[in-house]
Amino acid sequence: MAVLSVNNIHKTFEDTPVLKGVDLEINQGDVVAILGPSGSGKTTLLRIINFLEKADQGELTFDGTTYDLKTISKKDIARIRSKTGFVFQNFNLFKNKTALENVTEGLIVARKMDKQEAEKIGKEMLDKVGMSDRYDYFPSKLSGGQQQRVAIARALAQSPEIIYFDEPTSALDPELIGEVLNVMRDLAKEGMTMLVVTHEISFAHNVSNKVIFMEDGVIVEEGESHEFFANPKQDRTREFLRLIEARHDN
Repeated sequence: MAVLSVNNIHKTFEDTPVLKGVDLEINQGDVVAILGPSGSGKTTLLRIINFLEKADQGELTFDGTTYDLKTISKKDIARIRSKTGFVFQNFNLFKNKTALENVTEGLIVARKMDKQEAEKIGKEMLDKVGMSDRYDYFPSKLSGGQQQRVAIARALAQSPEIIYFDEPTSALDPELIGEVLNVMRDLAKEGMTMLVVTHEISFAHNVSNKVIFMEDGVIVEEGESHEFFANPKQDRTREFLRLIEARHDN
């Protein structure tokens, strides 16, 4: 069953077309990795799906209801967002709040949840991402990997139907990347639906079940992960994967 689909998304910044009619469908339990060179439009697509940018044209279907992305109401945006999570590249944690407070803030403020109940959920989610000994730590006392795990716990606390990840490891030192990818791998095993913009080819290869390759504002190729890497159909996809492999070998 499709959790989310988007149809014919267009976006232009000033005079530069960034998305040129993108279609995408994500089913329950899918882990979809979006790959592509810088400037291909993949982060813009993610931001439009989560209403951080406004599309010039296109439709989004969520939970069986279709919305025009150009005219969607604030009320509908709030309703959809309440069922999704978003993990940013640079964590986006409140610097003046502890790890636990960062996770519970949305529950208490947006959902008007009782503080005690919110803290119970917050602790459960921090435990889930391996942060049970860091409830009271402020972001400045946490490594980048730990901060990103707090951000994932914050997304999980919303009980989302889908979580969007925007380059979740790109701001991390190489030795910290694994701890974040391990959390995402565990979520995938539990059946969490995820849409992940990433440069991590190993994650796309070994964890995602679908891969999308974007360039110049369009989807060049998409397919089941194994097939995508074993038998890429487009010359441009083969070239991209060759370059990535060469970079890893050096």
